[in-house]
Amino acid sequence: MKDKMRVPVRSSIQEIDEYKPGKLIEGALKLSSNENPLGPSPKVITEIVKSIEEGELKLSVYPWEKNEEELRDEILRYVDASARMKKENIVLGAGVDGVLDTLVRIFIANGDEALIPVPTFSLYESLVKIAWGVPKYVKRKRGFSIPVEELILSCNEKTKLIFISSPNNPTGNCISEDEIRVIIESLDSMVIIDEAYVEFADSSLVNLVTEYENAVVVRTFSKAFGLAGLRIGYGIIPEWLTSQYKKISIPFSVNSVAIKAAIAALRDQEYLRKTVELVKQERAFLTENLQRVFKVYPSKANFVLVDVSPAKSSEVYAELMKRGIIVRDCSSFRGAGDSFIRVTVGTREQNELVVDAVQSGFEF
Repeated sequence: MKDKMRVPVRSSIQEIDEYKPGKLIEGALKLSSNENPLGPSPKVITEIVKSIEEGELKLSVYPWEKNEEELRDEILRYVDASARMKKENIVLGAGVDGVLDTLVRIFIANGDEALIPVPTFSLYESLVKIAWGVPKYVKRKRGFSIPVEELILSCNEKTKLIFISSPNNPTGNCISEDEIRVIIESLDSMVIIDEAYVEFADSSLVNLVTEYENAVVVRTFSKAFGLAGLRIGYGIIPEWLTSQYKKISIPFSVNSVAIKAAIAALRDQEYLRKTVELVKQERAFLTENLQRVFKVYPSKANFVLVDVSPAKSSEVYAELMKRGIIVRDCSSFRGAGDSFIRVTVGTREQNELVVDAVQSGFEF
């Protein structure tokens, strides 16, 4: 039989690095993916099992629109204390990644540009390239704040999107409301504010969506709510954008179990408070103890960024791996350099293991 030629893939795909999630090794302590150390609310598990057993949650049937509407109602109650938003401002996706993917495909066409302050979440760059767009980068300042004036001057008529992660991954810092307002008001580009870690911060920028037509906020149930395995996220977008979003988003991208779980998670605010309190307390513990050895950056997320110089991040990562602790080597983040690791905040027992390992010293 004659050998068949492989169909060539798009040239832009060749430029994209494969996403490298935090490693998962049986028996090791995984502190590399910023997951909830407590897991989801027990009420989430109870609700899912009950719904399946009683026949309300039918796995052979596509997700019911009524359940999606119920989730949007819950999200609206959760995010909008001012009651200025409408249910039409809420859209769903398969994790925050799914929401971002849809938004990029709405705004980016061949040759369009997106501006990305680095280091930050690497998926922004990949999604832009997949859509035949061109990512442009602005280096964050010392301490990882955004150089607002430089960012604005870097935009041109091709700039369609600006990505602002707040709290930022992997640095943990937030952008101020004054700074983000300057960016939004100075440009015609759509500004995507990624608040995946907002529950662990002290404030949100979600109110800006009702004030500006070019601001979007995206969030996830993967972090504070402990539903990373179910892949569900949401966006708060200007009402004019909702119909465009529905045109582009993949039908039934959010599964029925995830919808039911997210509703139950939002209704258990006591458990959410418990999670956030634990993370803030343990974040302070990690910071205080790790900074006796290395420089630790202030964080508003559920992780801390650690500068392990003069060692290399790969060396510290490998040494901790030998001791059964998996953290994130941040050298894969564009613009991060080769001396940073990111450590997810765990329980006190887990954090003590990290502190003991770091304070015991390393041999390179």
